[in-house]
Amino acid sequence: MKIREFLPADLPMIHGFFDQMGKESTTFFNQNDVNRNFAVKFVTEKNKSIIRWLAEEDGKMLGYVFLWDIDTTLPWLGIAVREDRKGQGIGKKLVEHANHWAEQNGKGGVMLITASDNSRGQYLYESTGYEKFGVHPSGELLYIRRFITFLDPELEGRFPYIPGF
Repeated sequence: MKIREFLPADLPMIHGFFDQMGKESTTFFNQNDVNRNFAVKFVTEKNKSIIRWLAEEDGKMLGYVFLWDIDTTLPWLGIAVREDRKGQGIGKKLVEHANHWAEQNGKGGVMLITASDNSRGQYLYESTGYEKFGVHPSGELLYIRRFITFLDPELEGRFPYIPGF
């Protein structure tokens, strides 16, 4: 498996990835094809506040991960894994890849939101160092992975102010 940035030639692979999504993935991740359309934009437009990678093997897109708001201290993470490859460690490798990029690029951490009944996703996030922070105004659970540690957390280590919390 190779993890790399998206390329314009990946468009057919992207559509194949979304075509194979089952009910669970569609419910949690791609209602009304919102995320398919977002992923297509990965190859059709350049947005300097987003970085995105896909996992590929034998000409198939196994999953993808992206960070947006990368010009901030705490970018947001999104991820999806192919139905027939879930539970094989692909999601973990993708999250770790994005986390590594964020840490190496001086980010204080990474945030994400997930459906409260997405237990598979919550397990993945917690296994990669994310902590449940609360409930996002959307009703989804907010998770944060912090990279910065502090000598005096009372003075230095408070989470940043997040509107709506």
